[in-house]
Amino acid sequence: MKTEHALAKALKEMMATRSLDDISVMEISKKCGVSRKTFYYHYHDIYDLLTQVFLDEKIPNLNNATNFEELVEIVFAYYKKNEAFINATIDSAGKDLFSEFIYNAFYTTIIRFITKVDANKVFPIARRRSIARFYAYGYSESTVYYLANHKNKTLEGLLGSFTFIKYQNFVRSLQNDIKEYEK
Repeated sequence: MKTEHALAKALKEMMATRSLDDISVMEISKKCGVSRKTFYYHYHDIYDLLTQVFLDEKIPNLNNATNFEELVEIVFAYYKKNEAFINATIDSAGKDLFSEFIYNAFYTTIIRFITKVDANKVFPIARRRSIARFYAYGYSESTVYYLANHKNKTLEGLLGSFTFIKYQNFVRSLQNDIKEYEK
């Protein structure tokens, strides 16, 4: 595992200053002091390694989000901290890996929102997942679209690209659904 994480860290560091297309397996291997053969023992190609980078990544403070707007703000703060790396990912064939990473961040947080409202676990798990997928897809795809297509990326610009569902309305809607399930 140590080698895999070292290779992932090296790739992320290199992508902070160069595009993914300009980075070779040989350069990554050399930076980590391993052979190309060792790289290929662990990974099929650079995109496989990029997958590992996103598996290792965590968005700080994600659990502090208490509503959709805060969630988007936390995701944007993560973007700003890793801007060059994320832009290099978005500009490569690895864009889908970033999209999936962001989707998962939204999904897990929205599941937490739903679980808080449905503390008695009235909803079947399939219903919770369905609701979370709906919101996570909308927010994550809109976020990735904004980051991929706007030159001057700002929090205000990103927030302005959403029509936020007021968290209180989201909670009220869930509570109404829960009452229907209880009947």
